[in-house]
Amino acid sequence: MATEELTHCVVVYDVVEDGIRQQFGEACKDFGLERFQMSAFWGRITPPRRRELFLMLCDLLGETSGRILVQPISADDVEKRHFFQRIPKKMPGKRESKPWPEPGAPRPNIMRF
Repeated sequence: MATEELTHCVVVYDVVEDGIRQQFGEACKDFGLERFQMSAFWGRITPPRRRELFLMLCDLLGETSGRILVQPISADDVEKRHFFQRIPKKMPGKRESKPWPEPGAPRPNIMRF
């Protein structure tokens, strides 16, 4: 049996109901995607899992107003992307901000006890 190749994918949605929007976020995380905006996720996923996620989001939306985009991205397009991030300076009395990883970048596997 051939294994499906992981491909980059962006999921963006606009959902009116808060509860459904939260369920969308949890579903995307369950599929291994990473949030990079409030209603936008990114990651690598196989084509069958991408379709499964899309159908799940459609079911969760039901009759509620909203839009869903599940967009595959080719490896060539990922290489051509532009990415910028500004980390705020430490303000007196505030916690220091940690830099966010670039969307889709491998994350270190760190366990804290």
